[in-house]
Amino acid sequence: MPPYSAPKPSEAALNASYRQGYTRLCPVDVPRLVDVARAALRLHPSTIPVTGLRILGAGVFNKVFFMQFGSIAVIARVPFNTPARAARDPVRLISQIATLDFLSIHIPTVPVPKVLAASPDSQNPPCAPYVIAEFCKGTPLTIQEWYTDMSVTSRGRAIDLLAEMWVKITAPVPFKTIGSIMRGMSRKDGAGDSPVFRIMPMIPQYPQEWTALLDPSTETRPGPRSIANHWAARMKEQCDDIMATFPDQDHSVLIVDGCARGSQHTLGKLWQCVRAMQELTDIAVFLDPLAHAPAMALMHADYSCWRNILFSADRTRIEGVVDWDDAIVIPRDLAALYPEELTHEAGSWRVDPPDVFAIPPGTLYEDEGLWETAIEETKQRRMFREAVGRRDPQLAGLYTDRRARLRRRVDILVRDGWSAWLEQDKWVLGQGLEEARALARSGG
Repeated sequence: MPPYSAPKPSEAALNASYRQGYTRLCPVDVPRLVDVARAALRLHPSTIPVTGLRILGAGVFNKVFFMQFGSIAVIARVPFNTPARAARDPVRLISQIATLDFLSIHIPTVPVPKVLAASPDSQNPPCAPYVIAEFCKGTPLTIQEWYTDMSVTSRGRAIDLLAEMWVKITAPVPFKTIGSIMRGMSRKDGAGDSPVFRIMPMIPQYPQEWTALLDPSTETRPGPRSIANHWAARMKEQCDDIMATFPDQDHSVLIVDGCARGSQHTLGKLWQCVRAMQELTDIAVFLDPLAHAPAMALMHADYSCWRNILFSADRTRIEGVVDWDDAIVIPRDLAALYPEELTHEAGSWRVDPPDVFAIPPGTLYEDEGLWETAIEETKQRRMFREAVGRRDPQLAGLYTDRRARLRRRVDILVRDGWSAWLEQDKWVLGQGLEEARALARSGG
């Protein structure tokens, strides 16, 4: 690769242009990253100069660089290396790339950026892992636009587009195991080499400071063949973590849950929640509404038109769906979820909330606006379900099936871990357990 000759700003300089006071570094050698992009596009640096180079956006886990080569534009996603080191886990990055490749081949009606070049580790000239991909046109909706500027008709059209795209994303996929997508060995067919995809155990979603790096051998192992095995493995991880965190097992010791207000509970209460969660998972396994016609689906973990859904300028088309970092393959009933915009005032069960039809008696005047928003979002979720139903009645039915709803809530709790069990202790020890037992008695 020829050396980068033209003077270009450092990452720190691009930060200053991106946002006042923004200083977070990946770090990455930006000129070398540009060289990689040019090589991927097969452009000669002496004839096709970079006419645009800037930071397009920065989230919790990644920074996105925008590069314009004449009429050709690409983006480079580079994960931060702190504080969540797992965001740079090579296995995680390899799975992200494989997911995009799978979508482009097997679900081509979902507009995703085509990967042009990638490196899952820092052993490369830019000195950081990266994914360089085609630039998807379009822009996300803004919060101001969604709540204030859009007419009721325009918002309804956007909801219909979101539903249409979700049906495409969550269509049944040809996998029989649960987890994250990886590339397998290519096979020969009449058209040449044909990529093969497989499923490895699920990569922990939303890496935090304490998220451990994956054992490299994980990449070679198959994912669990049933939700029972998946939940059992996760439950064991949580029990082991509790034992390691509280080795003395003093049941009177106080623990702070994951709620923003930090409620306190005893270790004894936590072990009550553990036993209840074990019963909930045991029951939920047998409440599968698709038991007679099993189906797996790919799920985008952060389906939000404020961030990851790119609309055309006139808001009549979806131009791109981006940020597939935490996409997973799961039983299809667990994928019957809503876009974030329809659950903003949903409370505890953010992605799969209860409906709200009236402001509760005694509500303070200053809180009435939040309840009015929750009522409006209930109407929007009904519109979303109806739009899904026009395209996929099976998927639409899973939104209101009591068995599927219970399984989704159990899955959310299993995913989020024991701190969430304490935060939701009233549901875990009371309402949820009662509902699970009632569904089990009635046969669903």
